[in-house]
Amino acid sequence: MALTTRRITQPAPPSGSAARGAVEELRRVRARRAARAAGGRAQRVWGGLVGGVVLVAVVSGAVGTLSGLAGSVLVPGDGRLPGLLVGLGVLGTAGLLRLSLWLGPVVLSAPELGWLLPLPVDRRWLLRPSLVAALTAAGAGGAVLGALGGAVAAAGGRPGPFGIGLAMAVGVLTAWSATALGVLAEGSPGWARSVRVGSAALALAGLTQLGALAVGRHHLATGLLAASGPWGWAGWALGGTAGGFRPTQLLAAVALAAATALAVTAADRSLATLPTADLALRSHALGRARTGLLLLDVRQIALVAQAAARARRTGPGLRLPMPESRLLILFWRDATALLRRPWRLVAAAAWSAGTVLLLDATRLWAGHAHPAPATAAWLGCLLSVGPYLAAAALMEPAREETDRPARTGLLPFTPARIALSHLVVPTVLLAVLGTAAATVTAALVPTPAAVLRAVLLLLTAGAPAAVGAALLGAYRGPLRYDLMALSADWYGALPFVLWYAAPALTAVAVAGPLLWHAATATALTHGTVLAQFAASAVLAPALAARRVARSVVRRTEA
Repeated sequence: MALTTRRITQPAPPSGSAARGAVEELRRVRARRAARAAGGRAQRVWGGLVGGVVLVAVVSGAVGTLSGLAGSVLVPGDGRLPGLLVGLGVLGTAGLLRLSLWLGPVVLSAPELGWLLPLPVDRRWLLRPSLVAALTAAGAGGAVLGALGGAVAAAGGRPGPFGIGLAMAVGVLTAWSATALGVLAEGSPGWARSVRVGSAALALAGLTQLGALAVGRHHLATGLLAASGPWGWAGWALGGTAGGFRPTQLLAAVALAAATALAVTAADRSLATLPTADLALRSHALGRARTGLLLLDVRQIALVAQAAARARRTGPGLRLPMPESRLLILFWRDATALLRRPWRLVAAAAWSAGTVLLLDATRLWAGHAHPAPATAAWLGCLLSVGPYLAAAALMEPAREETDRPARTGLLPFTPARIALSHLVVPTVLLAVLGTAAATVTAALVPTPAAVLRAVLLLLTAGAPAAVGAALLGAYRGPLRYDLMALSADWYGALPFVLWYAAPALTAVAVAGPLLWHAATATALTHGTVLAQFAASAVLAPALAARRVARSVVRRTEA
């Protein structure tokens, strides 16, 4: 039985004019969308051009300064210059490999991961835009590093545009090779293990090359590293960007380009084999890292890196035996936390050694350039960065407690005492590791006695001040974005910048005058500078401890 007897009228077929109107409307919609897409592309191109001009301006200034600094130590005909370029090339390749392994070049956004990845389409087509974006970003960074390498290759001479262009091309090829190996490491645990071990071996080889360069026994090591692979070809090719390519340097550049092409081709073919779970993990990590970058929260980015490192860890971490005395518990916790992160100790030693090298190079440059007072003040601030970063590398236990305050809830100590206890172990480690690293560096690289004495004085008597400044940065609390609301103009951000940089400025106030005096004087005999250092080395940790204790008490009462 029919449910209804009503006749349903069929819709009339569209007439010719209606169909043509629909097609014309569809064409107009597509034209409007294409115009919007073209406008977006033009805006991106314009933004890229403006960014490129700014980058060229910044790099050109840095190239001239670095070339003058290298010229105060080396000359273009110096036999050590090729060895220095090869060593720096190997170290730069090792750093790019570690960075590529950590970041993961191929990363999808959350919508692409949730909607596009499950579709039955070719993953190479889906992931190739991400690979192209990663190669573009890596190429920009590699170009900057290559330009700086070209400045070192010029060694005091004014590097020409053609030479800097060739050096930038070498940097781009090296960065693309590292990015391609990072893609291969994403899709294969074996490749990841090889890249991790290989980057550590390259870092060790580069440091060995620089050490052999300092003692004058670098010729054999330079030849072996230059012929060993793309990491050596890059440094050897950089040597030809200043005064014309030799046949071996031209061969190294061609071999580097061929190796880069093979690596990028292999990376493109491996896109189809990237695991979905790893892509999802990197997508979530990228979201957190972008949020931290947008909010200027460097600590959030560091937490993302630590979470990735914990995911790769397979065995239990190192652990010191627990002391019997309860008074040593707080120091035992800090020592154990740093022992489980040995790269923090290595970083502290490296920054201490770098301070000696930078101070010695600045002394040589200042003897020729006679900089103005403003330049001298700026260089004094720059020289103070190394000791502060060495102390900040040892302040990881304090940052972990500020990230998770509940960790110390069951300890039988007051919050202020727990916070101030983080001053002891980093101060001792900075004095011991920093002194050892600075002494070994000064022995390998002949430096004046004033330079070594200044750095040793800063790393021993000035260690509490540097560690206190780092502790102040760890316990300063959440970022004060309200300070940027004081004005809508550009200078409205100055209060926030000063608050953000207050720990580093504290370390600069202690170390800057002493280091600049050591860079311009033959001996540490200026009474005013020594008195200023002694007073600030006593006042800075006391004020930092007082500030940290008050901050902890207020946070506990709230």
